[in-house]
Amino acid sequence: MSKIQQALQRLQQKQVGSGDTVAAGSEQDIADALNDRISDPEKGDFGVAGDQQSQDPDDGAADLKPVFHVDVASLRENGLLPPIEASQTLAEEFRRIKRPLLANAQGHEAALGQHMNVIMIGSAMPASGKTFCSVNLAMSLSMERNRTVLLVDADVAKPHISREFGLDDRPGLLDLLDDPTASISDAIVRTDLNDIRILPAGTRHSEATELLASDQMKSLIHELSTRYPDRIIVVDTPPLLLTSEAHALATQVGQIVIVVESGQTGQQSLSQALDTLDPSKPINLVLNKSRFSTGGGYYGGYYNNYGYGD
Repeated sequence: MSKIQQALQRLQQKQVGSGDTVAAGSEQDIADALNDRISDPEKGDFGVAGDQQSQDPDDGAADLKPVFHVDVASLRENGLLPPIEASQTLAEEFRRIKRPLLANAQGHEAALGQHMNVIMIGSAMPASGKTFCSVNLAMSLSMERNRTVLLVDADVAKPHISREFGLDDRPGLLDLLDDPTASISDAIVRTDLNDIRILPAGTRHSEATELLASDQMKSLIHELSTRYPDRIIVVDTPPLLLTSEAHALATQVGQIVIVVESGQTGQQSLSQALDTLDPSKPINLVLNKSRFSTGGGYYGGYYNNYGYGD
């Protein structure tokens, strides 16, 4: 019996109970740095679905694997989802963000085995809103027809997604990397939040950096990318300038989204972060917590009127 199966057995004995705003505008130094590389959001609306039925094989025996209930009110209170009155505006923006990402995932590059359906969400520095963007991008992607979404918490030092969703005591990414015999299906959690699947960070490990840079991680990314052709994988990662883990992850994904906090992320920090990335990969910048507009439009395309933390 693998470590994940053992942990799940223990979890079955327990009763499972159960910010950041993005905005329009920025200081000129960041605006100059972003240029044409900022992604554009498109109009739309977020819906928080109830218990949806799914045929995803990662559910294992669908009748035996329970659906994890997500406390949406708690996510809103803690800033991972926007206030109800702001959700429509935010959804419009994330729909515009996801369009080029989906086009890349569905384009000819995807056929070349470059894992274009694996999207890394990162930042230069902490508290830029990357986790907020990861969750809300996953929400937007989950509204697509004929698509499934897997949200991966790879910020293993500060696993905000795992903690805020109430999954921090579950096996996950690090357990899969530490135990090659572990089952991916056992680690993935199916939720009732738009039927999004989540791979939690998992059990803390003293060699987490080495695990994320290992051949096992490469194999896992390949497996997740090719396992189901309709799946989009959103990977929340550590800040690029604080850890080496993010650099290792960036080499294994197909697309990269860097969240830039208006007024906080300096031009030098942004340039340093971008210099660590492979320029041959599609890299999109998302300007967060800004209020700058020109001619009734939004600078560089992407903006948001909210702004939450990490």
